[in-house]
Amino acid sequence: MRHSITFAMLAASLAVAACQPSKSPEEIAAERNAAAIAKAADMAAAMDPNMSAEDRARLKAVTGAMASGQVHPAASAYVAGLDKVFSVISEVKDDATANAAKPKLEAIYAEMAGPAAQLKAMSETDREAAFGSAYPQLMSFGMKTAGVMMPLMSNPDLAEKVGDLLDDMPEPE
Repeated sequence: MRHSITFAMLAASLAVAACQPSKSPEEIAAERNAAAIAKAADMAAAMDPNMSAEDRARLKAVTGAMASGQVHPAASAYVAGLDKVFSVISEVKDDATANAAKPKLEAIYAEMAGPAAQLKAMSETDREAAFGSAYPQLMSFGMKTAGVMMPLMSNPDLAEKVGDLLDDMPEPE
């Protein structure tokens, strides 16, 4: 009798599993990425014996947010704004284009003000976790930023104009 119950439970489990939709390659990759991020965080925390309990908790919160796949809406909106800002900045080549960029940036900054305020109202750990959840967006933004800012290194006057344009950007912290 015991074997027939076990067999019936096994058969029922297999039937339920067979009814589950198969995962897409993207879902499988996301799960593997999440596991790798969590494992990397555990390894990083274990390697640094001087890391405080608070820093370990912060690291866990950030990597947990990264691994979750759930992007914090304010962080996502803020990073999307950064992306727009640097799209406009990439067009600045001289005084005329810097002047033309100013009203475009003001409109983007107005969009970013709400998410920046939400992020600023968070604790540092929560804000870091929110930005951790937007890690893929931040990586994409970082690549764009490097491409825009590198040419400015050879043109200090233009770099200063771009810096002035960025001064009014809302800060999330």
